[in-house]
Amino acid sequence: MRININETLDIYLNYIIKQLRLHKKRSEIITNVSKLLTSNQVMIGVPESLRKVNFNINTESKQKLDITVTEPISTTGYILAADLENTK
Repeated sequence: MRININETLDIYLNYIIKQLRLHKKRSEIITNVSKLLTSNQVMIGVPESLRKVNFNINTESKQKLDITVTEPISTTGYILAADLENTK
């Protein structure tokens, strides 16, 4: 069973919040979030829809954080990757 875009975003957001509570650096969070899911774990079209994801987070200390993840799901070897390259 593969997960849809909403479930994927939920996984990413929960991961980011947990890492922020552990006081992880933003760069470390961004690097590791792209290791959470592969194209085989999500429905067709999800990797293409999530080419760039921006999370705006308000922390408990009233601090606002913007975390942008570019291509969180690698499309290397993905069946539609060739189609993406042809549209550039």
